[in-house]
Amino acid sequence: MHYDSKYFEINGPDTLFALNGTPQATKLLAIGYIAISGALLFARLSEYNRLDDPELKFNSIVSPIVQLIPSKIWKFPVSLILSNFIDVEVWKFIINFTNLIIGGSFIEQNWNDNSKELLKFVFVIGSVTNLVVVIVTILLGLITSHIQLDEPLDGNYTVLIGFPIIYKQLMPETTIFQLKNLGFLSKNFRFKLLPIFIMSYLTIFHLIKMHWIQLISIWINFFACWTYLRFFQMLRIGEQITVGDASDTFQLLYFFPDLVKPILKPIFDKTYSLVCYKLELIRPFQNDDIDKSNAIAEQRGAKKISGTLEERRKQLALQVLQERMV
Repeated sequence: MHYDSKYFEINGPDTLFALNGTPQATKLLAIGYIAISGALLFARLSEYNRLDDPELKFNSIVSPIVQLIPSKIWKFPVSLILSNFIDVEVWKFIINFTNLIIGGSFIEQNWNDNSKELLKFVFVIGSVTNLVVVIVTILLGLITSHIQLDEPLDGNYTVLIGFPIIYKQLMPETTIFQLKNLGFLSKNFRFKLLPIFIMSYLTIFHLIKMHWIQLISIWINFFACWTYLRFFQMLRIGEQITVGDASDTFQLLYFFPDLVKPILKPIFDKTYSLVCYKLELIRPFQNDDIDKSNAIAEQRGAKKISGTLEERRKQLALQVLQERMV
């Protein structure tokens, strides 16, 4: 797909908008999204009309079965799953539905039509993230009275936040749009910038609205989606089954602007060392893992990051020296 004018250019892989023969998992997710969101809207409208109270606000009508309400989660635990399929705001419904149909089809096809993997990504990551957010909300509610435990949380961020992370993984250097012939405003916006762009917008939005729990929720979702894709996802690529994505370009550091990388790098390095070596919660990447993932990333168009191979060799030599000294 390509559109070009004097000041504006749009590019994208043709398969991104190839909707013919929508894959199975994408169909199921889209049907579930429409059905559950539609059922919630119908139930709220029916209740609003039945009560016929001029002082009643429509947004105050909730359904704990499908909406994520911390104070009622023990009675309706199914909401941890069903809340992945609802949106109560029109703008978010439109964005999520479009992203689900177009992006879900593209992702599922690039995951070798692995329907189970896409369903697992949306269901499991979304539900686990919702559980973590509920626990954090309840704990904060015990500390401060500013946290309302009877108000619904937005439990549907996996598609909005997780899919852009996958786009960065699958087509990092592909241009979404380009502004040209506009001097300093000229900009080439690639898919690798999409995750931080969305996270920046959502962060600013929730800061302005002072939605502190939702702010925590989006970042928990971001780290959960990246962690799964980075360390745990199993996919068949060619004749090989890969576990995670150990490529240099998919490091967490390279999701953030250059300005903050010097601050974040030691934090991320120490966290990786703690989780992988001291706590042994995650298997650390070996050089072979990184080299294989780099080869796959380069086939997807990712650019090499200079200096990383030399840094890995220094770290390995230092680790061997430390082991000998113990």
